Amino acid sequence: MNDSTPSRSDAADVFISYSSVDRDRINPIVQLVRAMKRDSVFQDFMSIRPGEKWADEIMEALEHCQTVLVFWCEHSAASDWVRQEYEAGIQANKEIIPILLDDTKVPDPLRAYQWLDFRRDEPHGGLFSFVPGVFRHSNVHYYPKDEHGEYRDWESEEFHERERERRQEWKESQATRTAEIARDIAARLTRSEIRD
Repeated sequence: MNDSTPSRSDAADVFISYSSVDRDRINPIVQLVRAMKRDSVFQDFMSIRPGEKWADEIMEALEHCQTVLVFWCEHSAASDWVRQEYEAGIQANKEIIPILLDDTKVPDPLRAYQWLDFRRDEPHGGLFSFVPGVFRHSNVHYYPKDEHGEYRDWESEEFHERERERRQEWKESQATRTAEIARDIAARLTRSEIRD
């Protein structure tokens, strides 16, 4: 390759830092950012060509980008690469935008930056995942029997049905929420371009 030919990482204004476990989860936001930035986005599996040294390409992309989007959750917190990426971005004085995907504690270096909140509120503070284990495996039952003589927790069943409906409503609302976050990101990137 001719040295005067820019690589994909040279041309990318936005660097995507994330755990590969969350690739499908973040894809709608990344695609919207990619459209808004005219594809000037570096994301490892999309931007690194076969045969290239991926570690070198990542570091080069970080060097040339203006903004680092850090998708933060339990998976990225466990990733040494994500840590190295945001630390390199901070050290190089890049614009850092953390995007929270869950309630994983945000490390001090990232806490200094205003984040975008994409966390999913757990229904009833997490009771949905807790309630099924309560009493069900105990020999003591406080529930009436149905016509087959089986113990039935009618209130719990109604609760779970309501939660299923809530989850469905949440899924339907995500398209709107994703668009809102993409607009926030686009606004920040636009302001960054104006400053430049």
